[in-house]
Amino acid sequence: MKNNLKSLLWICNIIFYLMLVATWIAIPDEITLNLSFTVFNLCFSSLMIIWDRERFSSIYKSYKFKAFSDTLISSFLIFCILGLINYWVFKHPSFIDLSKNNNNSLTDQTVQILKSLEQPISFKVFSNKQQMAPIKALLEMYRYAKRDTTIDLIDVELRPDLVKKHEVINSPTLLVQYNNRSVKILPKSELNITNALLRVSREKDPVLFFTTGHGEADIKDKSDNGLMSFAKLLEGHLFDVQSQNLATLDTLSEKAQVIIIWGPQSDFHDHEIELLDSYLKNGGQLVVALDPNFSKDPVPKLRSFLKSQGIKINNDLVIDSLNHYSGSQGTIPLIKKFEKDHLIVSQFKGPVFFPLASSIELDHDLLKKKKMSGKTLVHTTSFPASWAEKSTKEIISSKVTFHEDKDMKGPIPIMATIESNDSRILVIGNARFILNGYNTFGQNFLLALNSLSWVTYQDRLISFNLPSIKDEPVFISSPQLGVIFYFSVIFLPLSLMGASVFFYRRRLVL
Repeated sequence: MKNNLKSLLWICNIIFYLMLVATWIAIPDEITLNLSFTVFNLCFSSLMIIWDRERFSSIYKSYKFKAFSDTLISSFLIFCILGLINYWVFKHPSFIDLSKNNNNSLTDQTVQILKSLEQPISFKVFSNKQQMAPIKALLEMYRYAKRDTTIDLIDVELRPDLVKKHEVINSPTLLVQYNNRSVKILPKSELNITNALLRVSREKDPVLFFTTGHGEADIKDKSDNGLMSFAKLLEGHLFDVQSQNLATLDTLSEKAQVIIIWGPQSDFHDHEIELLDSYLKNGGQLVVALDPNFSKDPVPKLRSFLKSQGIKINNDLVIDSLNHYSGSQGTIPLIKKFEKDHLIVSQFKGPVFFPLASSIELDHDLLKKKKMSGKTLVHTTSFPASWAEKSTKEIISSKVTFHEDKDMKGPIPIMATIESNDSRILVIGNARFILNGYNTFGQNFLLALNSLSWVTYQDRLISFNLPSIKDEPVFISSPQLGVIFYFSVIFLPLSLMGASVFFYRRRLVL
């Protein structure tokens, strides 16, 4: 009876060791649990050896134990050699992508950028456990291409102190650090991550000049009508944001990469218009956002200047009776579909709303003469659900109806771009959609951020020529994962061990 009990306990001890191996493989991050289980197993084995010391004493003195000891020491030395090889491989990673279109590899553009970075890269992933695996797999490809890359996985549920320290708002969030600079992004794709690396590795930040002196939205204004929230977002993405009154300048500084005119309430002087015209001719970039004004057009000279460039912001009101913000009666269009063939919105999903927006028109004949190309990006739904109302009387009386001879049929463009080899211009028929009062509407701010990234040529990698994916992914359910785990980690090893014991005992009998 006593011997049977000892045998049963030894079998339990062996099973515990198999379970220990499984826990170290399956949940390596649970260090406390794994170490505790390891210590328990070692103590259990020590107690069993002490209790069964008489049997072990005869085993120690046998020839078989000596042979076993030699084999065990040889196996341990082989294990050490394999461990060193594994460590070397870990420090010098490499892999072969056998997928049809190299879907599991970084693009050549990303690899070249990684090779150009001399300092180590640090990735900190703030996420819950369910979302970590695909992000880690993507970041591992960066580590394969650049060996001094470090990856830290931070569980937002277990480390709220680090979440607070790094001001992480969304989960998952990736903190990209390089050369004492950092930026936080949503790790949606290789494109997002590599663009973040470009931002933290560039020598100087793009300079954005927000004009003042005409009642524009102020980047230092904390009120609901200010732009401080958007300015902080730009600074967090490593843009140099400044205010500038053009009337005080004789020439525009060369460091001004983009001039931004955001919601002016009074017109620009002739001298300022001349500055803008000279600036664009010398390869400058311009962003203009205007709100409609139904009593009087406050910026006729600025509108005329934009028209001379081939783009027109009308002083009208866009109505969308099908997709609009609740309670607005169609005056606040809600945009859900975007032109996917333009870099600004190629990966943008929305939705975005524009409170009281104006329509935009492109003069394609003039653009062709100026050797420029134009593109409208954001549109309302089709007619008769939407149109651009031209009658100020109807707008003021809140009784708008479509008139064939006056109004413009939908879909109505609210946002457009024109560009040449040297210059880019972005115009928006609304300036209120990113004011501080709307800082809880993240998609509005994301669209504006994407737009300024395009204007400042910080979109170099948005032109990834990725192959179309024809291979269908394989999805494994939780029960299937459980079957794979228990079969490969527990049942198969136990079966092999049982077969070994069986053949060993059979050999002794023979």
